[in-house]
Amino acid sequence: MAEMEAASAPESLPKKIRKALEDLERAGEATIMAFPAVPRRYQDEKALAFARIGAFDEEKISSWIAVTDREVVFVRAGLFRNRMDRFPLSGVTGIEYVKEFQDNTIKIRIGEAAEDVRFYHEIDGVRFYRHVKAVLEGRDLKEEAGEEG
Repeated sequence: MAEMEAASAPESLPKKIRKALEDLERAGEATIMAFPAVPRRYQDEKALAFARIGAFDEEKISSWIAVTDREVVFVRAGLFRNRMDRFPLSGVTGIEYVKEFQDNTIKIRIGEAAEDVRFYHEIDGVRFYRHVKAVLEGRDLKEEAGEEG
């Protein structure tokens, strides 16, 4: 995980999140970036309050989003085990800002479904958005080149 881009160094990530990312790595998924973020399905009042004020202790954040070389992964740390919802990057059909300047929410389209994700830090949302957007644009260019060639 040496080249991983994260809100902080991998060693300082919460233990449960670090363990989940290590499990992904052992399964052959190289983690590119991981940030504290709250997908709509995991939002509760406490998580939303932390995300709104942006002041928090990362050890207490239980919801993160990670990007590997092939997937977008929502990680929710639990008491006994982590929950990971994994979506192939090939299935991501779009990404857009929902409330860019109000609450740093990004909408990720996966096929016909969509998930709003609120980032704790604005810059993390920007980095995530730029990376996924670049992946989508690169995929579109490959598809266009394939059609022409």
